[in-house]
Amino acid sequence: MLSRMVLYRALLQRKAFDWSFSPLVRSAVVYGSYVGYLLAGGGSNPRAFARLLNAHRYTAGKGIAAFLRQQIKMGLEKWMHYRHKITPLEAPSNGFRRRILVLKPPRKVNDRCVEKGVLLVAGHHGELYRLVDVERLTRDYYLVFEPGWSGYASEDILHYCLFKDCPIVIMCPELDDYEFIRYLDTNLIPVRFGASDWVDPRIFRPIEGFDKDFDAVMVAVWGKYKRHHVLFHALRGIRRSGARVALVGMPWQGTREEIEMLVDYYEVGSHVTIFENLSPVEVNEVLNRSKVNMILSLREGANRSIFEGFFAEVPGIVLRRNIGINKDYINQYTGKLVEENELAQALLWFREHWKDFSPRVWALANISPEVTTAKLNHLLKGIAESRGELWTTDIVAKCNSPEPTYYADPSVAKDFPTINDILADYR
Repeated sequence: MLSRMVLYRALLQRKAFDWSFSPLVRSAVVYGSYVGYLLAGGGSNPRAFARLLNAHRYTAGKGIAAFLRQQIKMGLEKWMHYRHKITPLEAPSNGFRRRILVLKPPRKVNDRCVEKGVLLVAGHHGELYRLVDVERLTRDYYLVFEPGWSGYASEDILHYCLFKDCPIVIMCPELDDYEFIRYLDTNLIPVRFGASDWVDPRIFRPIEGFDKDFDAVMVAVWGKYKRHHVLFHALRGIRRSGARVALVGMPWQGTREEIEMLVDYYEVGSHVTIFENLSPVEVNEVLNRSKVNMILSLREGANRSIFEGFFAEVPGIVLRRNIGINKDYINQYTGKLVEENELAQALLWFREHWKDFSPRVWALANISPEVTTAKLNHLLKGIAESRGELWTTDIVAKCNSPEPTYYADPSVAKDFPTINDILADYR
């Protein structure tokens, strides 16, 4: 009885989550948030600004999105004045400590900065400005943000518009986020790369001698937003094909027990093999045993799994409706964008045609750590020189494995400031 209750709860949560992305629900949230914003005083009340931002995050149409962007831009200045009053944090989270990386140390002469450094902040932007004096920090560093989720109409991101004289680079793999930040025309400088562009190709690579014993693989935490039930529904319709799928996951907003119950509910147990808590090297081995990789979420942030597959020479399937992934990266060399009702047929198609793609060659040429580092360095150097500042030393390369870390040779950063140094120097 208890297990049945767990199953029904897991099913209900996933169906409700899907329903929350329906146009009707999203429109209700958009208009409800905007009406709430107006009733709270609209542009005359900076405290109501969060409701306007929430309306923008839920937009499902270009017309209303353009209108809300305009409203946000008009109200941004007054809201920023209100944002000067921030309650500081006493200590950083463990996640914050793992996601801060100095890519270039500042050069100082007699305690005066003569050449700025570069500091990467991967998520946790709301902690940074509560932990350090950002104005002092940006005198010594250019900031580079790698947000962990799509939807940049966020108080924690827009807070940095306060620092008008400090250019801040922000990664925007999702086109809507890029256009939103660019439209605001502030000190935030959007770029179209993100977490997908920092995969370590030394870990994720083709391995000789592995048989393709899985028709597909899905690398995703067990949370409802990853939508494993969509895969199980598709598999149930093609059971006679004998298709075999590998699931690689970990407990996060969901459990393996829930996934196993869903597998049984959809009657696809003989078609699914589950792996949990694998190391990156082990994940690469499962990828090498698979013909196609897939991601079935409707909204993503700093997704890497589909691109790790590219480096392992595994093409990918991405839902056309997905928000958060750079759709330009899903192309004739790397995989296919599909509608949800096309998933079953896409799995069968890739079963025979996975060899038609060359994702690793494309990935090495376009989204490898070396390539992305060069893009970022070129941008930062141009910013510095346009401001009459020195740029004599380039940034070092980084990758995500899974947290930000130095790429190729970590010893290049042995004398760089640490997160503890930054917290001590700029509190």
